[in-house]
Amino acid sequence: MSGALLLSTSCTDAFLKETKRDAASSDYLDSPEGLYSMSMSLYGVLQDYFGRATWNYIQTGTDEMTAGSDTQGEAWNSYDARINASSTAGMWDPYYYWIGRCNVVLSREKAVEGSSLKNETLGTAYFFRAFCYLFLVSQFGDVPLKTEPSGGPEREFVRASREEVYKVIIQDLEAAYAMLTSDVSVIKNNKLDKYTAAHYLAKAHLWRASEINADWNKNYEVNDLAECIKYADIVIAAHPIVAEYNDLFNNFTTYDNSITETNSEILLAMGNSANEALGRIYGGDYYQMYIPWYENFALMKRDIPGGRPYQRMKPSPRYAYYIYDLENDSRLWKSMRMTFAVNKCATVSSTSTLYFSNGETAVAKDYFPNDEGEYLSTMFIINRADYGQKYYKDEVIKQYNATPKTPYSRIDYRTGKFIPALAALLVYDEPGGSDDPIGTCMIPRQDERLYCSISKFIDGATPEFTNGSFRDVVTARSAEDYFFKAEALVRQGKYNEGLAAVQPIRERAQFKAGEERDHYVDGGQAYFSNQFRASLSGLDHNCSYYPQNSYYYSIGGWDDPAYRAEMNAKASVLPLVTTTSYPKEDLYVINALGYTSDYDKALCFLLNEKSRETYGELIRWQDLARTKTLEKRLYFNDTVNSKTMTDVAGKTVDYFNGNTYTSQYGGSFNPNKHYVRPIPQTFLDNITKDGKPLTTEEKNAMQNPGY
Repeated sequence: MSGALLLSTSCTDAFLKETKRDAASSDYLDSPEGLYSMSMSLYGVLQDYFGRATWNYIQTGTDEMTAGSDTQGEAWNSYDARINASSTAGMWDPYYYWIGRCNVVLSREKAVEGSSLKNETLGTAYFFRAFCYLFLVSQFGDVPLKTEPSGGPEREFVRASREEVYKVIIQDLEAAYAMLTSDVSVIKNNKLDKYTAAHYLAKAHLWRASEINADWNKNYEVNDLAECIKYADIVIAAHPIVAEYNDLFNNFTTYDNSITETNSEILLAMGNSANEALGRIYGGDYYQMYIPWYENFALMKRDIPGGRPYQRMKPSPRYAYYIYDLENDSRLWKSMRMTFAVNKCATVSSTSTLYFSNGETAVAKDYFPNDEGEYLSTMFIINRADYGQKYYKDEVIKQYNATPKTPYSRIDYRTGKFIPALAALLVYDEPGGSDDPIGTCMIPRQDERLYCSISKFIDGATPEFTNGSFRDVVTARSAEDYFFKAEALVRQGKYNEGLAAVQPIRERAQFKAGEERDHYVDGGQAYFSNQFRASLSGLDHNCSYYPQNSYYYSIGGWDDPAYRAEMNAKASVLPLVTTTSYPKEDLYVINALGYTSDYDKALCFLLNEKSRETYGELIRWQDLARTKTLEKRLYFNDTVNSKTMTDVAGKTVDYFNGNTYTSQYGGSFNPNKHYVRPIPQTFLDNITKDGKPLTTEEKNAMQNPGY
């Protein structure tokens, strides 16, 4: 201290003067450029939407998806005791953070008054505040409503009713619609246009008119349905759907310029960047959640085109493989990967002997001399009874770690070589025995690594398979607006008009004349143009992507080139659906769930059709929850429901074959509880009432029922 005092009196004034440059200041937000910059940061909402285990909240525990062999999503799938007030902060806190930031932008409107940046700045903030509240209300029901920025710490909060929250959502989206640009080209830069706001307006009006809100929404219903149709039509006109379903996701070849990231159907996407200096945006590994453990299939290893097999989710077999018209609907074949290529043979000098049904043998590395996606290793076949019984339990792999059946008996007509591993998604008895399925290959529990993956998000251009993807992640597309409109019409009692509204989507799903129905493509093909390929080695090297699916092996005709040529030459047909003519796949679901009224059957069809169109696109749980159809549709979730069922051929099937899976934590869906999530404990512990922490009774009163 003495030394310091001496220095302070002996040094010059210049030495003592100091300018502090690390102090936080909000002055920049009082400029148009500053506030605009903050509004652009709001796109970070989408990073949280895809990066905070959202796949648990809005995909697992539905008819579409069940838990994979990795059990991280098991609780959300089986609705067990681990879904509690300690498990939901990750789906609550981030959205209130972004709402707070939106409130700051909107409170400083004067900063952009008269500026060319005004509309985009404020329109973006209005949109993302509505986006956050729409997610929160769909998950939690009544939630705290905060529309002004905080001047300091706040602890006094109450939950606003759903009715109040929806009013703010719709008001905000109307403001965004009025302010955002009508220039649809901005979507190619992953920015909002007014039609994105219109899409979410159609969604919000439809959600408010749905069954989950039936105790209070009657006064809004007529207007909501009309507004839903109005905005859906606006979006459909401005953002036409693409002609080829593969262009939505699977025709991905390179970052930023692929049609999958620039097509007219996209309304909102989380933008990633291949710029290593910027880094990969959090959430880019979402696509790997669907990938099965493929590396131990015959002559295979992990690689970039196959992706990292997180195995979090798998398609529910009693639903996924039964709702598609396998012959005429291309979407299953363009949404799910059914084949893998040899990628671990020539490069590791495999000298194992291969045995073939014609009595011949071969050395593996000589028979498959290339590991670059040229030869078929593993094929999944669907094997549905109504397409004819072709594969029996002594011919196929039914368990993941089983030795491939030898001698190899099926030929890959593309190369003329035998297929090392056939994996059945539905398994039948041996010839001459019963033709009832004995079970799916995923059940019992230890076989859950054997399933086909959702292929829509695969990225073969990434620098290593352990990395997440650089691809943009599509959040909203205009095809969904056809479903908004159709459902609104059905809710108005216009059943046939509503069913007809999705016909353009069904026509797009048809195979075109001259289209090779067995041709397969997904983002794994980007491996061949991968900018990092020259330096790839080890697990990242070689290619499991194979450009052929199992179409003809699943519907028949794999061994008949004339039949294949005839089928490829003609267009397929998905007929117009009416209340008196539902497809057999939909009747299977309608009958299994016991629907009899025109309304229930029409809504059931639309939910099935939406699955066929958007399988795995992170919208399913919220659709089933808002329509309160979740409880019934869990009938198709293998982990949740162990009942027998009747397949499309009218056969009674016990898919568990006596091996019912039960979570060690218990659990079953409770409609009085599980249509909403628990309010986070951290929130309840930190808020106050009249300046005092909440009592246990007050916390229980604020918590959702049953939690």
